[in-house]
Amino acid sequence: MRRRLVPPPSWPRVVGAWALLLPGVVAFQPTFGGPAGYLASAVGVTLGAGIALAAVGLGWSIALWALALLAAYFLVGGPLALPDTTVLGVLPSLETLRELALLIPFGWRDLLTVATPAGDFAGPAAVPLLAGLLAGTVAVGLARATRAVFLPLLVAPCWLAFAIAFGVRAAPTAVWLGAALGAGILAWATAHRLAAHRSASAQFLVRREKGVSRATLKVVAAAAVIALAAGVAVAANVSAEDRVNRQVLRDDVVPPLNLQEYPSPLMKYRLYELTEKDEVLFRVQGMPEGARLRLAVMDTFDGNVFTVSRDAGQFVRSGRELPLTVEGETRETRVEAVGYDDVWLPTAGLPTWLSFDGDRARPLAKGLHVNRATGQPLTTARFAEGAALDTRAQPIVPHTEEQRAGFATAGVGAAPLAEVSQAPDVLVGLATDWTAEATSAYDQLTIIAERLRGEGYYSDGSDGTSRSGHNRERLTSMFTASQWIGDDEQYATAMALMAHQLGIPVRVVLGFHPLDGPAPSDVWEVTGTEAHVWVEANLDGAGWVGFDPTPDRDKVPQTEVPQPKPKPKPQVDPPPNPPERLPDEPVIADEDAADVDEEDESESGLLLLLLIAGAVVGGAALVSLPFLAILALKARRAARRRTRGTAADQVSGAWDEIVDRARDLGHQAPSTVTRREAAAGLHDPYLHSSPHDALPI
Repeated sequence: MRRRLVPPPSWPRVVGAWALLLPGVVAFQPTFGGPAGYLASAVGVTLGAGIALAAVGLGWSIALWALALLAAYFLVGGPLALPDTTVLGVLPSLETLRELALLIPFGWRDLLTVATPAGDFAGPAAVPLLAGLLAGTVAVGLARATRAVFLPLLVAPCWLAFAIAFGVRAAPTAVWLGAALGAGILAWATAHRLAAHRSASAQFLVRREKGVSRATLKVVAAAAVIALAAGVAVAANVSAEDRVNRQVLRDDVVPPLNLQEYPSPLMKYRLYELTEKDEVLFRVQGMPEGARLRLAVMDTFDGNVFTVSRDAGQFVRSGRELPLTVEGETRETRVEAVGYDDVWLPTAGLPTWLSFDGDRARPLAKGLHVNRATGQPLTTARFAEGAALDTRAQPIVPHTEEQRAGFATAGVGAAPLAEVSQAPDVLVGLATDWTAEATSAYDQLTIIAERLRGEGYYSDGSDGTSRSGHNRERLTSMFTASQWIGDDEQYATAMALMAHQLGIPVRVVLGFHPLDGPAPSDVWEVTGTEAHVWVEANLDGAGWVGFDPTPDRDKVPQTEVPQPKPKPKPQVDPPPNPPERLPDEPVIADEDAADVDEEDESESGLLLLLLIAGAVVGGAALVSLPFLAILALKARRAARRRTRGTAADQVSGAWDEIVDRARDLGHQAPSTVTRREAAAGLHDPYLHSSPHDALPI
């Protein structure tokens, strides 16, 4: 095969094509939050450029060119994108090759669905690596194989646009990168124009100038002018940078987290409170003073349960650096799972950094997601015994009385309302009645919390007076009963629904804190009996303020009917003492009373005799009733035989009556004989019978 001749490389064109890709390389830095992004893209662009030089210089086919790119991807993809799967941190293993192969079609999805910065994730760096290989090999290949001026320039803007599309909305260097790319393109075009002019003029020049040529000086001067113009443009637009409506792909991609798989955390409250009340769930170290251990934040009620928002767009995959912004100092806390086993992760406040420890640290980190609205983290791999969680969070401490005094006039905050449907009507009515004279949103919330605490009773269900659950039916039956009996689950839900009806943004928080006093800061073994549920409301100028509407646990329902207080009797003087000896006077009997007693006794005896006689007669009649019924039926049958039908029928009936009477007297006539023979058989035994016994025929 005849090899195609290729002219020697023009190194300024090759270096220029590679340099135009550098703005796109730097554009990946905000996405990964460190060197991981631009390191992978820079290695990809450089390797792609080298492969292009070799492919064009040696005349490789397209297939061999593609194989070289794939080989480079699998060779360096392990250390750059999947370092945990490599051998000695460099050599790819079978797992490395398998995951890199899967990242070719699915890596873009992982990059768009994780929370930024993505440098803590294993895998997303494969996207800038692979894209850089393609961009570098195409740009340098066009610059090496052709003499075109503008064709190699098409790659650099596309490469920068790719980095922006897969990047983040907030990019501080976006204007500078755009200006740098524009300056580079102008310098490329100017250099080629001057080179073409110099080449055309060289044909007519007899003596060439020594030293730096005028064309080179013109290129340098043009580059300086372009750089100065770019600097002025950037300076003029920096103040407007924050107003740029930057659109990226991750804004339109829904993370692949199915929240329907996870039931409401509030449904397990009765389990913690009753079944696991003495079991150690967590072991916490470094708890901030006065803070509570938060397990789940819920802002959606569908008539059945209060749960975490089902909007999957609120949850994003996250690395150790969480996509949350806090104000103030943060504290480090370590939580070890002991008896706990669920997806919701406990934190001591609003977390900004999170890391797992233990044998299952890698799958736990791989399944980490965080709610951007509430700061609620979870891991799909389940946080269970043997795992530890190190967090850096801004503590959320209940407000003091002095702080609450300043909230007296606070109105409704700017947070969105909770998603609530099918709130019980009884709660709507109570909220309206209780807060009719309230003057502010904080005043309304305080009234509701105090009424629930003051008029309700506490029961964990162990005495059979309180059912678990907090659905519409459970709350309706609870607040229409004579006594309100429930626990944190019902009271917190009731207050949240009441506040929502008043237009106040609220959320329900499940967490843990000791029954008496703050949590210890050294080592705190958290048990199920320390589980609590409270309400947080968003108020203007105050942020999220917590409320505890649940009655004290020693305020149990009244199960016995109270006895009425005895009424004191009026005091009267005692009667005089009887004389020591009564006079001997004859006792005169009351004759009328005696006569009445005798009449009553006689009437009572007669009534008793009648009852006895009636019982005897009734019993005898009841016993003889079957026999009387048989005799009545026989008499009715005999009368029918004598009177019904024709004369022949009556004669036949009379004969049947004779046979029946004979059978009753013990005579059995054979069924095969005639009536005459049967009559002869009856003649002898009854020949001397009395004529009075003869039957009428």
